[in-house]
Amino acid sequence: MPVRKVSRYHQDFLGIIYKIADKLRLQDIEYTSEYGSDDIDNFMFGIFKVELRGYQDDQKVHYKIILKWHPDPNMRKLFRDLYLREYTFYQYIVPELLDIQRCFNIIEGLKTKFSNCFYASAEYNKETIAFHSITDDGFKMLDRFQETDVAHASLVVKNLAKMHALSFVLEKVKPTVFEELKTRCHTDVQYSDLDRVSKSMECYYKASVNVVFDPVVREKLRALLPRFLQVLNRCTMPVPYSVICHGDCWNNNILYRHQSGRPIDVIFVDYQLLRYASPVTDISYFLYMSTDRSFLSANKDRILDIYYNTMSAVLRQCNLDVEDVYPRRVFDKHLKEYSVFGLIEALVSMKIITADVDEAIKMTGEICKEELPKDLSPNGSLYVERVNGVVDDFFERGYSLNAVLNET
Repeated sequence: MPVRKVSRYHQDFLGIIYKIADKLRLQDIEYTSEYGSDDIDNFMFGIFKVELRGYQDDQKVHYKIILKWHPDPNMRKLFRDLYLREYTFYQYIVPELLDIQRCFNIIEGLKTKFSNCFYASAEYNKETIAFHSITDDGFKMLDRFQETDVAHASLVVKNLAKMHALSFVLEKVKPTVFEELKTRCHTDVQYSDLDRVSKSMECYYKASVNVVFDPVVREKLRALLPRFLQVLNRCTMPVPYSVICHGDCWNNNILYRHQSGRPIDVIFVDYQLLRYASPVTDISYFLYMSTDRSFLSANKDRILDIYYNTMSAVLRQCNLDVEDVYPRRVFDKHLKEYSVFGLIEALVSMKIITADVDEAIKMTGEICKEELPKDLSPNGSLYVERVNGVVDDFFERGYSLNAVLNET
């Protein structure tokens, strides 16, 4: 869909603009605003692109800002917990992770980057997050129909490994601070209360299971149906070797910077599902939501090694041994037990991921408003292919559907 100009400004929206200007020490400001991307999940969260001009220390300056705020009070109520989780990340967690990088003088290639948050508010009914628009720094999102290659996937898992490693380091060197941060994201915003989970998720899960080719596997997935939400709930609970996780790491929340056609840098956005859980919840979510059968068959082992070796390198910079902090045997055990999280999320989301924009927006709205979808017939070979690709990888590797429920 085309970007649309904002025709009329909400009074609260104007108040936010002036608060951002005060934060940036801007005077004599001028501003324009457009609705941001309507692509799938972004459309639901109240995204605005704001251009803010003014004088700062007598110098003319120009800021391009991504503003997350919803004008609809009902939508603000619906997404309040998500906004507050992202507020927690940028206000409390990012400063500590950046401090770890500075204190240990982590080399440039092992540092992780975060969006520059200009302004964040947790004020009731005015929850707001405002960032520097990194698209103006050359970062851009991949077309979600573009096949993920090794170069892009490597950057993603390296960045996950860096962030997860910093979480482990913070827990070791600042245990009191870490306990406070952990408390802030201890309760999962999605699956801690299963009574609040959209009923339409079951419909999307069943639709994907119905297109699984292998009849034995299809029946195993159908048998999980009464408990698949309980599995998601258990996967998002803190366990030994948990870290601060992104929670929603897939192509729509990843921006890359390219040079001569090759990706050279990556930044994650949208930390609204931030959680404290097994690192594998992030890894399996990315791989199953953003890659296909051919990629998984040819490259998954290599990608997992890249993740673990990158974590080891960051920990070594911080005078820690990965085998003491997150032993490979534990990582492999987590892969077997917690990859089910990525599998289920992919089965629920694959119709949306493989749909065109208009249809994807409609389906996302159904999930958010808890409406039961009207038509879940297969919508093309891409959907069927992607579902079977992640299912085949999961079962060929001997991963468990129900280990997190302490069942055999």
